[in-house]
Amino acid sequence: MSKREKIILQEVMINMNIIKSTDAPRGKLLEVKVNKKVIRIVLTWHVLDGASDYNISANELLNFLIYPEEVIIGHVNRFIAHKKLNRHLTRVIYEYENETVVVITFYIAYVNRYFRGGIHEDKILP
Repeated sequence: MSKREKIILQEVMINMNIIKSTDAPRGKLLEVKVNKKVIRIVLTWHVLDGASDYNISANELLNFLIYPEEVIIGHVNRFIAHKKLNRHLTRVIYEYENETVVVITFYIAYVNRYFRGGIHEDKILP
């Protein structure tokens, strides 16, 4: 991640605050306050392990999820949040369980393989 991208991430995270974090059987259950809305998010142990392989923090994962450049529909009622990192693209795959966002997996791919131009087929924030 470039220095400029880290500065932008810090500015965005000012409006985002983890108000509660607990361990759950599937992963970390977070309550995240974004502006005036509280969102329940589970970061599965699998996604946390995968993010650590890329040296990506939980806060960065939340940024990719909550402030994506694009969200597309995936398989089996899942969504994929995209955020560009130069020639690469972060892909955060998530689904809903009732009102809770469950992040299933995360990986980095090439922009030209998956990015569709900025469409939003779902939004966690209105």
